[in-house]
Amino acid sequence: MEKILNDPVHGHVSLDSLTCQIIDTPQFQRLRFLKQLGSAYYVFPGASHNRFEHSIGVCHLAAEMIKSIRAQQPELKISDSDVKCVKVAALCHDLGHGPFSHIFDNEFMPKTCPERNFTHESASEEMLDQIVLENEIDLDEVELCFVKDLIHGKLLN
Repeated sequence: MEKILNDPVHGHVSLDSLTCQIIDTPQFQRLRFLKQLGSAYYVFPGASHNRFEHSIGVCHLAAEMIKSIRAQQPELKISDSDVKCVKVAALCHDLGHGPFSHIFDNEFMPKTCPERNFTHESASEEMLDQIVLENEIDLDEVELCFVKDLIHGKLLN
């Protein structure tokens, strides 16, 4: 099952069944209500795009990038699994954002839960774990770890 969305920036964007399965979860759908620019929206009300649109656009661009690298550098041996993981990481990288974007990470959470050492990346990883667990997402344990490393920005050996 594939869907086509009309993205305001990228035009028609093709979404594969795995991407659609993740998008259709409550965890991902909540991104529709989070402003991409957080509190800057109050100063620039015309900048009204949200994390939902942003995440789909990032997924689209990451897919284009990894497919281009794969085609131009076959010696890297980028697998279908690698392509899938890059797309999922791009799609899910902002799942853990709270209201008001980075203000939530940098101001609210340290004051309310200083012991937690909260980051939106770690929250994104936790939410992805729930999505995979609750929705039978086609990611094995190695792929899930790779996706989380990509979200967190860990260097690979």
